[in-house]
Amino acid sequence: MEKKSIKISLTTVIVILLMVLLIVGGVLYYLHITKNNNENNENTTSSNTEQNNKSNEEEKLKMTEEEFPKVDGATAMLPMVGEITKSVLGYTDEEAQKYLDENTQGKSAKVYASLINKQKDLIFVSEPSDDILRQAKEANVEFDMTGIGKDGFVFIVNKDNPVDSLTIEQIQKIYTGEITNWSQVGGNDEEIVAYQREQNSGSQNLMEKMVMKGTEMEKAPSGLMIASMEGLIDSVAKGYDNGKSSIGYSIYLYAKEQYVKDNIKFLSIDGIYPSDDTIADGTYPLSKIVYAVTRKDVPQDSSVRTLIKWLLTDEGQKAVIAGGYSGIK
Repeated sequence: MEKKSIKISLTTVIVILLMVLLIVGGVLYYLHITKNNNENNENTTSSNTEQNNKSNEEEKLKMTEEEFPKVDGATAMLPMVGEITKSVLGYTDEEAQKYLDENTQGKSAKVYASLINKQKDLIFVSEPSDDILRQAKEANVEFDMTGIGKDGFVFIVNKDNPVDSLTIEQIQKIYTGEITNWSQVGGNDEEIVAYQREQNSGSQNLMEKMVMKGTEMEKAPSGLMIASMEGLIDSVAKGYDNGKSSIGYSIYLYAKEQYVKDNIKFLSIDGIYPSDDTIADGTYPLSKIVYAVTRKDVPQDSSVRTLIKWLLTDEGQKAVIAGGYSGIK
């Protein structure tokens, strides 16, 4: 009996030693795995941080005045051009305004012409008219157009006009001369005075393409053909000289923020009122794209291409939005 007792004790000791070795080995293995995971996590975090920092650096575009492209823009887009110079060139508000005064024209037809004849290398505009496309073709110039933001095309009437909404079909009939009295669209018994913009203006091109869609407009008398956006808005805002019975069109951002008149109001189109939200989500039927346009022959490694690419980054979109537009992203 005594020998059997000693044999059991040795076996027990061996089992216990094996268990201890297994536990110690398991602990050491766990510590090794944990250490490697921590090192991998630290490396991953460090790598992600470096990538994020690199991405942020890439988005924060900086240029010297010599590197900055020769740019121009349509009237409504000049505040955005100013915001771009403030971001990329580090200009103050005063310096940005001086740049605009010295380097931009603000008329769509002239702005497109400056790109065609290579006085400018980058312009900010709405889509070109058929006439401008013809001019470009004759000069062997092809446009490269990049959408960078959203705006709207709006119809305005005097605030005292009881009509608040029109359909696109009703507007077409007004501008072809089929509808001539406000009573035909729910308003007062007054003759409709329909203002237009001059040929090749950005507003007139949008009117022809977005609203009339190939239907020819009735030729406006010389007194109803307005040379500037501010002139058209002033005419509709008047409480005299047909102001109360007039209708006209403009760019949403321009009429809302840049040339504001208390005596006008925007019309809803097909039941949708133009607002920042309805233009951003595209529910307003006359929402439109704002373009950065260059020539196709401009080199891919040029500052022009660099600036256009930057405008599509988060940082670049901030400049577009600061200029009053809805972002494209």
